[in-house]
Amino acid sequence: MARYVGLEEPPRMWGYLQHGWNMHDGFAVGTVFAPRYPKFVWSQACARRGWADGLRDYVTVGAPWLYLLELEKQREWLANAPERTGTIVYPFHGWEGQQVVGSHTEYVEEIKAAEGDVPITVCLHWNEYDNPEVRREYEEAGVRVITHGQRGYLWQDTDVAFLYRQLAEMRRHKRVVSNRMSSAVLYGATAGNEVGVYGDPMELESDHAILGGASKPRRMWPQMHQFSVPRDYAYTVAADELGLDHVLPETEIIDVFGWGDVLTHPLPPPPAPPLEEKHSNRAASRRARSNAHRAPVDAEPTAGLVIDVDEQIADDGLAEAPAAETPAETAEQPEVSAATEPARTDAEPLPPPVA
Repeated sequence: MARYVGLEEPPRMWGYLQHGWNMHDGFAVGTVFAPRYPKFVWSQACARRGWADGLRDYVTVGAPWLYLLELEKQREWLANAPERTGTIVYPFHGWEGQQVVGSHTEYVEEIKAAEGDVPITVCLHWNEYDNPEVRREYEEAGVRVITHGQRGYLWQDTDVAFLYRQLAEMRRHKRVVSNRMSSAVLYGATAGNEVGVYGDPMELESDHAILGGASKPRRMWPQMHQFSVPRDYAYTVAADELGLDHVLPETEIIDVFGWGDVLTHPLPPPPAPPLEEKHSNRAASRRARSNAHRAPVDAEPTAGLVIDVDEQIADDGLAEAPAAETPAETAEQPEVSAATEPARTDAEPLPPPVA
C-alpha cells in the first residue's frame, strides 16, 4: 500500500487493516480494537458482519492484492497472452495457535491423480513449511515445494516480497487450486488463472464455530467447489470478496491511512522488492516507526514528501542553526476520523481475465 502511493517504507497506519480473506468481520475472532480507530476491510460483506456484531468505524478499501495488480500492470501482462503451464496448490494451513488436522500425503496423491501429467507446485504456508515432517510428505510425493515467505511479528522480520512472489508464481502456472476457499483461490481468479477447490478440506484444531468451518463456504458458493470453476463465475466471486469496486485512488489512501503528514501528494511507485531475497526488516521496521510522521532523515527532500519547516527555512538561509542541541521531536498522535461509513470509490474495475 505504501508503494502504491510512492513510499519505499510504510509509515504508521492509523487503523487496522484486514490481513486475509475470511467469512467473519475481516479480523481474527476475539480481536480487541482500540476505540475510534478505523477498521480497514476488503469488502462490504466484512463490514456488514462487523456492524451486525455491534462494531463500527469500518472503511472499505479493497484487498492489497488488487493494488499490487495495478502496480504490476496485470491488465497489460494478460493482454500479451502469456504461456502458462502446470498447477500451483495452496493446502489449507494453520498458524502458531492452531494446527491443521489431516493427511497431507493423501491430499497430495489426490492432487496428482486429478491434475494429471503436469508440473505441480505445492506452496506451503510458513507454518507448515517450517515443519520438516509436513514438508517431507509433499517432497516425497515428487512435487515442487515452496513457500512465499515468512510472516513477521510486531513489525519484525516481515517479508515484504511475499505477495510479489505469489503473483510471480501465479503468472507461471495455469491453474490455482486448494482444498478450501481461500485468499489464494480468489487471488488466482483475479490474476487470470483457472481455479479449483477440491480434495479433503482438513480440519483446524479448536476451530471457532462462528467461522462455519469447511461447510459454510460450500453452502454459500457451491459452484466454487469443483475441479475447474467457470472463469467468469470465479472472477465475479473474487471481485466481490476482494472488494474490487472499493479500490481507492492514491490520494484517498493517503487520507484514510493518516499519511497526510508524510506525503502532500502521491509519488511515482518505487521499484518492487527483489524476489530472490528474503529480507530481515528489523532495522527498516525501526526506522519506519521512528520516522512515522516525517520524511526519512537520511534522504534528500523529495517533491511531495512533507519536510520539517525549520529545516527548510535553515536550508533557504533565512535562519541560523540553533546554538545548543535541541531534544528530538516527539510525534503526536493525529486525530482519528470517527467516520462510520465505509469509503467508496468510482475507480474502474479490472476487466475479466483473458483465457
